[in-house]
Amino acid sequence: MSHAKKHDDRDYIVARQEQYVKTYRKGNTDELMKWMHPEDFIYSDFGGKRENMKHSEVKDSFHMAFNDFYDLKIKTLSLHGHKHFTAWEWEITCKPAKDENGNRLKKEDALPKKLLGCTLQWWDEDDKIVKNHDYVQHREP
Repeated sequence: MSHAKKHDDRDYIVARQEQYVKTYRKGNTDELMKWMHPEDFIYSDFGGKRENMKHSEVKDSFHMAFNDFYDLKIKTLSLHGHKHFTAWEWEITCKPAKDENGNRLKKEDALPKKLLGCTLQWWDEDDKIVKNHDYVQHREP
């Protein structure tokens, strides 16, 4: 007999996160930003040492991620929480499109990279993210 209980919000948060990831995979910054609350919003990327970012900084960060990497793939490893708070564990694999000096690399010359992270997200009643904390580690691909 399993001791794990299915949380009342489980199906809801899984479906919502699947839609968020689907939007992320499209690589469209404007579409992804629609998930963020337009005013009551704060975003921190602790792995990147960027805290308390507002919309314009986050939009720039997503734009850079979508344009500075080849083969950017994200998958969910686990998701826990309820309608207003989720802890989402994920893995990203990609190839940097630029070297350490900022020079553009050809896709075939770029070395694979793997990131393992956990994102804590606080959600409002309209399924907009009001607070986001990213914790990321670089791993061997």
